Amino acid sequence: MANDLKTFDTEIKGKVNSLSDYKDSIASTGDFAKIAGINVIVQSLRNLLLTPLGTYPFNPNYGSELYKKVFDPLDSETNEDIEFEIRDRVIEFDDRINVQSVTIVPLSDRKGVTVTVKIKKDEEEADVKVELDELVIFGLE
Repeated sequence: MANDLKTFDTEIKGKVNSLSDYKDSIASTGDFAKIAGINVIVQSLRNLLLTPLGTYPFNPNYGSELYKKVFDPLDSETNEDIEFEIRDRVIEFDDRINVQSVTIVPLSDRKGVTVTVKIKKDEEEADVKVELDELVIFGLE
């Protein structure tokens, strides 16, 4: 009984101002992989950026239009559009973080780009990396 209460207090109930979630992958124990801290926000932002706008059934405003930029010319205008889309989506859906920078690098082996978003929450920083290519357009990422 004491062990069950301790498990509940530390793993299930959670803590005030503590972020934790589960990834859509299986850990070595056979359970869903648990993530905590800024990694929860990294996963959340990846999901937001890779979900095509309008495809989430309960919130058609959730997602982004980054998938539309895959075959655009890789010029300064497209880079600005990508950065604007990311910053706009973060402002609308995730006010827990500040976007520090957005870096866009073309893929060397196929049409598309790698986008790295440097984020900050309180004193923690992390990089959110997404690849935008033809697999993203067809939902195969």
